[in-house]
Amino acid sequence: MTEKTYNNMIRRENREAIAILFIDVAQRSMNVFAPGMIEAIAEAATDAATDDAVTGIVITSGKDNGFMAGADLNMVEAWADPARTAASLLAEVSKLGDTFRSIETCGKPVVAAVNGLALGGGLELALGCHYRVVTQGAKYGLPEVGLGLLPGAGGTQRVMRLVGLQAALPILMQGKPMSGEKAVEIGLAHEAVPQEQVLDTALRALAEGRVTAQAAWDDKGFQIPGGNAYAPQNAVALTAASTLSHVATKGNTTAALAILRCLHDGSMLPFDQAQKMEQKYFVQLLRSPAALNIVRTMFITKQAADRLKRRPAAPAKSAMRRIGVLGTGIMGAGIAEVTAAAGIDVVMVDRSEDIAKASRARIAAGLDKQIARGRMSAVKRDKILSHLHVGADVTAFKGCEMVIEAILENTEVKHQAIREVEAVLEEGAIFATNTSALPIDELAKASARPQNFIGLHYFSPVPKMALVEVISGSATSEACLARAMDYLAQTRKTPVIVNDGYGFFTTRCVDAYLREGMHLLMDGCDPAVIEKAGEALGMPVGPLCLGDEVGNDTVHHISHFFETRESGEIGADRARSHLVLDQLDQDGRAGRKAGQGIYQYGADGSKRIDRDYLAQFAKADAPITLDAARERLLYAQLVEAARCWDDGVIEDAAEADLAACLGWAFPAYLGGPMAAIEQIGSAEFAARCADLARSAGARFTLPAAFANARGDVRYYGRAA
Repeated sequence: MTEKTYNNMIRRENREAIAILFIDVAQRSMNVFAPGMIEAIAEAATDAATDDAVTGIVITSGKDNGFMAGADLNMVEAWADPARTAASLLAEVSKLGDTFRSIETCGKPVVAAVNGLALGGGLELALGCHYRVVTQGAKYGLPEVGLGLLPGAGGTQRVMRLVGLQAALPILMQGKPMSGEKAVEIGLAHEAVPQEQVLDTALRALAEGRVTAQAAWDDKGFQIPGGNAYAPQNAVALTAASTLSHVATKGNTTAALAILRCLHDGSMLPFDQAQKMEQKYFVQLLRSPAALNIVRTMFITKQAADRLKRRPAAPAKSAMRRIGVLGTGIMGAGIAEVTAAAGIDVVMVDRSEDIAKASRARIAAGLDKQIARGRMSAVKRDKILSHLHVGADVTAFKGCEMVIEAILENTEVKHQAIREVEAVLEEGAIFATNTSALPIDELAKASARPQNFIGLHYFSPVPKMALVEVISGSATSEACLARAMDYLAQTRKTPVIVNDGYGFFTTRCVDAYLREGMHLLMDGCDPAVIEKAGEALGMPVGPLCLGDEVGNDTVHHISHFFETRESGEIGADRARSHLVLDQLDQDGRAGRKAGQGIYQYGADGSKRIDRDYLAQFAKADAPITLDAARERLLYAQLVEAARCWDDGVIEDAAEADLAACLGWAFPAYLGGPMAAIEQIGSAEFAARCADLARSAGARFTLPAAFANARGDVRYYGRAA
């Protein structure tokens, strides 16, 4: 029977002598630590612990879609407000860990009935209980390191004390979720059962007296499994982890190092002192720009985009049932696969039926590999394949609500396809182009229904890349935009709206990064330094390697297309990179796919920079340092983003940053190019760009609004 509710977030029921606390945050689809939750848990747990009629406590979720997903990230952003003092922030943050500790020391056995996923603070709450029953197949993890943070409610200390220091390292340093079964196997949980059995299993554990009302580390004789940080195997593991984290982060974020310190120092401290130390490190990280940038862009902005924040409000919500995909190469096949995985029927058409059938077969083979790796069931594979159909020609698109074109990046070829496909579509059907650079208005000239024409720029590999750049033409209707965004939500993609223009936003900025690598090469910078500079900035690979991976022939095509849109001194300077690209194209050095490019590729998968070939571009100027190259690679992207802002291609700075981080892996610790400009400050940014324009080339010249320090980018909109 229900006895009491707390802050409209927790309700308590008593079953005989057991108090069950159901976490059920009102008006939230998933439980999170929203404002008021900490106080609600503290009050509910204290009431149960001090009730003489209660002999045991169960904490579970009142929702059927999971236990708890962690902290409300808007609350985390409020915590990270620079105006807050460190002392006030520490007091606020400590409430969470102190509440979990009060549950752990309440004197009565407490079981976490974790009915579904538990991440971050949700898992830390479960770890603060004496016994944990988890759900088979559900996900459990501490992903804070990906936010530039660490678990701040005792997570580092409890994980280490449960599984040992060595086993704790990958859990905390990688932040990857594990299954309920794995959690039991390594010692984070006690039992893994089907979700519908979680609560009954927890109650049974209490009834059978299997739960001790004390954490193991509160016993005076407790020792961490495997010893403290000075145990030889742990010392080696910590040293290796420190080296690997530095290689991975290049020192741009410090969360991994803080986790290592918590494990090292915490292993030699009593739990309460260790938790206080952890809380101090958490506050230090939370006050760092990197953590705020990552939280703001990769989670708060992404969640808003996933909720279709910028979808036109007037059109009714829609759902696609059948779409067509024209062109079944890597991009088209990826689009077809994610669409079918969402339960939408897909008709695949290519130049011939055999080509389309071969593409479907490759999708099936890829799904089989996922089954072999334990990532997919045969039932799910069969369901996906049941939605994939092959058509002989475009007449198979009859009845499709939308057709997505993913064919050759050529205006005339696309024009012909648009005319042929629209001829068989119904009046209200949408034609979407997956072009990465061709302006939508230019392509829409071939459309009989430009109001139903839109750009959906996917990123490869489509099944793994979340972002889709959504581009409306001047005639695209609100209804078309809304329906396209609803479709992206169906397929679990993250839409970012940009305005029409050559290259849109992401392709222009990637091109700037790639071409700056070429400029550095021609200015005499050692190619190894160029690559290391890109990696030191935080890009996944250097610009020369990226060109080889994308295909130097593709980069050559795009850069020459952009040249037709650029003029004056800036355009001439940017075109200098064609000296390298033209030579690569002439010599057939397209990159990895050709076995040679900037790099030479071995049959065994090895690669090395081809210095002999690159010698023709070298200059005898003074060497360019890694720091100078790093700055140029960063500013090349920032200046292009500023141009896109000035051109009106991007209007929402937050979404532009999200597109950068998701689309071309712009370093998340910087928050995105617009956040980086904001942090540098408009005056300082303009001054440094002017210096670079004088020393490196006119391509670093800013648009007038920025150059005059009037284009001060504010994170949530265009400055007046």
